[in-house]
This record gives sequence, structure tokens and C-alpha cells, in this order.
Amino acid sequence: MKYSFLAFLLCLFFSSAALAAFNPDIDKVPSFEENFDKPIDSAVWEVAGWKEHGGQTSPERCYAKDGMLNMLFRYDGATKSNLSSAIETRKTFLYGRWEYRAKPSSVKGVLNSFYTIDWGEGGKGTKQEIDIEFLTGEFVKNTGKVNYAVHAAGHKSGGPAKGTELNFNPSEDFHIYGFEITPDKIDWFVDDKVLYTYTYSGNDIKIDSPYTLKLNFWSSKKWINGPPKADTDCLYLVDWIKFYPYKAGNK
Repeated sequence: MKYSFLAFLLCLFFSSAALAAFNPDIDKVPSFEENFDKPIDSAVWEVAGWKEHGGQTSPERCYAKDGMLNMLFRYDGATKSNLSSAIETRKTFLYGRWEYRAKPSSVKGVLNSFYTIDWGEGGKGTKQEIDIEFLTGEFVKNTGKVNYAVHAAGHKSGGPAKGTELNFNPSEDFHIYGFEITPDKIDWFVDDKVLYTYTYSGNDIKIDSPYTLKLNFWSSKKWINGPPKADTDCLYLVDWIKFYPYKAGNK
């Protein structure tokens, strides 16, 4: 019993330490926060109404309701087309910590994303990109995976070769996902636990250009193994999004 109790105390201590491991170089007060408790502000967000990833986006499938961002996807059986959704910040950011509380769709054959992208003026940016992606075909009973990646035009992409295992099914409940971006590395985390780190030293990409934040919800046959069953409504829910800036600035 004594050893069991000691092990419990040690576990509690290290768990608390892990949860408190907020990068000291990052401000603990968010400079950007969205709770989706009112209609989407067009001055803050651009809701997509264009074609991307082989599908047609629409503001009709991306809106705030009941304090949540609702993103919808449906494969239209009559027209055999992907009806997708996407939303992107108008403001740009750089170093800091992104967090969002979300519940991806449970329907097989769709991709739920949260990522940064440097489009640049006229689409001529670096295309530096940091991804969190959920492929719903990787959710099985009480487990699932999350996919991490970093990209940039003309550079070798980085990140785990396969999805990172989770000890829960992301579609069953809300969890907090995110990443910290600093001048030296990127840390991806789930519920405050770092699951993967990408250091710029020794790798081909360094994040050093301002970017926007984007979320999209789409499908394709390749990689995602979609589309889902025709005329099935798929729902991606986001409770809130926060950005904590890097104290040293974004230079």
C-alpha cells in the first residue's frame, strides 16, 4: 500500500508539472480569442465561398450556432459533388501558442483541419504551413489518430510519417489541440501534453513568415478515403480558439 500511495503521489506531481509546462517565453494572456458566441464577424474572419480541394465551399456550411463554430460537409449524391466548408483569419500572426477546443466529425471519409498558412500577397508567399489534421477513417472505437505536418514551398515537408496515436476517439468528445511556434521549434500538443516536436535545426523548414489561421472540412478519394456515403451530413464543431503571443515579439 505504501508503494502504491507513493507511486500515486509521484504520478500526481509529474502530471501537474506537465500541465504547468506553459512556455515561459509566451504570454499567458491571449491576444486573439474567439468563442463563437455571436455571428461570425466578417472583419475578423473570411468565410470561404470558393472552390478548393475539389469541392465547393459556402458560408451556408460555416456558421456560429449555440456558442460553437459549425462546419458542415456533405457529398451530394444528385450532383456527385463535395459540398465543403472553410474559414480563415484576416489578421496575420507569427510566434506564439495556438489552442482550440474541438470535436471532429465521426463520419468516415472526411478531413477536419486546423492550420497556419502564409499565402502572401497575390498567393506569392512562402506557403509555410503548420498542420493539425484529423482523418475520420483513422478513428476506431475508443482510439484515433491526429496528423501533424509542416510544409513550405520548395522545401522538404516535415512531421511524423504516420498519424500520431491517441488514447481516445476524437469524435466522441471535445479536447484541446494546438501548437506552440517559436523561433527555434514547433511543439504540437493535445490536452497540454506535447506529442511531437519539430526543431528547425537539422531540418529543411523554419517558420519565419507571418501567416493566417485556417480551418477547413473536406474530402477526397486519395489519402482521406472519401467521400462519405451520399447525402450524409458531417459536422465539425469548434468551441473556441485562442492565440497567446510570443513575449519577445514576432521579429
